[in-house]
Amino acid sequence: MCLGVYGRVLGVTGELAVVDFGGGLTKEVLVGVEDVKGGDYVVVHAGVIVSRLSEKDFAQVFSILEEAARRIGENNQEAMKYLERVRVRLKEKTEATHLAGGDVDRP
Repeated sequence: MCLGVYGRVLGVTGELAVVDFGGGLTKEVLVGVEDVKGGDYVVVHAGVIVSRLSEKDFAQVFSILEEAARRIGENNQEAMKYLERVRVRLKEKTEATHLAGGDVDRP
């Protein structure tokens, strides 16, 4: 079984992209699909972007993951706090991208 991790591209330089995985975790990964740009939502596997998602699809996936985490962590306050921090960061970054015209510079 393969595990893909969802994230948001902060910027692209050549064949490398900086991806925000939430919770303060960013990582430089290889670009494995065409036309990836800052602000795109992606799936990363083994350090390579393997898929790009629309904002709508990403929101749907996040909603499903959020519900799963909520069910698992109902009695775990730290898990719930982390989930809320990720939600706030994603919302802030989405709003910033829309205000900036769709692309976010590399950090």
